[in-house]
Amino acid sequence: MKFVYSYHIPIKDYFCQYKLNQNSKVHFFMILYLAPLQGYTESYFRNAYSKYFDCFESAIAPFIPAGYGDTIKKSRIRDLLHENNDKMPVVPQIIGKYAPEFIPLAKHLYHYGYKTVNINMGCPIQSIAKKMRGSGLLVYPEIVEMLLEKLFKEVPNHISLKMRLGYYKKQEIRDLMPILNKFPLKELIIHPRLGSQMYTGKPDLEAYEWCVRNTQIPIIYSGDIFDKNSFEKLQKRFPQQEKWMIGRGVIYDLFLPMTLKQGNITTAEKIDLFGKFHASLFQEVVEYRNRPKNQLNKMKEYWGYFSRQYKNHTQIHYQITRSNSLEEFAEKSDRILKQEAWRSKPLIDGFISE
Repeated sequence: MKFVYSYHIPIKDYFCQYKLNQNSKVHFFMILYLAPLQGYTESYFRNAYSKYFDCFESAIAPFIPAGYGDTIKKSRIRDLLHENNDKMPVVPQIIGKYAPEFIPLAKHLYHYGYKTVNINMGCPIQSIAKKMRGSGLLVYPEIVEMLLEKLFKEVPNHISLKMRLGYYKKQEIRDLMPILNKFPLKELIIHPRLGSQMYTGKPDLEAYEWCVRNTQIPIIYSGDIFDKNSFEKLQKRFPQQEKWMIGRGVIYDLFLPMTLKQGNITTAEKIDLFGKFHASLFQEVVEYRNRPKNQLNKMKEYWGYFSRQYKNHTQIHYQITRSNSLEEFAEKSDRILKQEAWRSKPLIDGFISE
């Protein structure tokens, strides 16, 4: 079933250009990565976003669980299938604990065309961490070392890591860094919080600075980039930092990467772009997800954040959640896009996984 908005969608791409900070003696070069947000930044989002906001150089895909066995079902890597990824460059992410779980999947992805894989050592979800996966793996440097030794011997892929400062204490990153420096890792993506913190508190920038000083691995900063002001503070703190990862910030504010690279855009331009993007996202979700109920629920989830762009956000979110069919959702969202007033800045509370 196809749903077509009455909102007109011209075939046009919007490109973000690199922009130097002319108000500082330091000229910043900026490379943006899209973070893996489980349930939000899958291929349907990446494709729709790239069509109108060509601001990310690459994305890390939401993680695939590692597992034993040489047979890799197509459904397991559906988010990474070439037919589902025709725009934004993407790197697969795998979560697991032991090398024999990783090796078949990494090799399969390599032969499918993915020359780099990212290992998830950052997921803070307690049910995952307590199984020694995600950020829970950081407590065990000897297991991390054995995992990397085996992977670098057995798989042809380049390997990058996405990680936190530790799970219980930041001493864990200090114990782990000498081990990581022994391996030719492609990149190290660091979210400067502990796994046990989830998303509470503030990123520990002093600990991140220690990581920058004590590794030979290229580092990408990730965490709490929600607006231009917060980003510029980070740039001043880390003037040599070129690569940045944005996750929750782009779900709250679709225009954030464009604003960082291109400068501020008008409310009228935002309304126009959001309408086009939303129509494309809706179509992508309908084509990707099989059942109408799943398609509807996914769009409702997005509107938990899209609604924050509007002055009447509470009522708008309520109206969307009361939609009982895709047809009703299409009618309500189309009316909202055309009639509701925008806020000058979206409401941001920092919640949802990154």
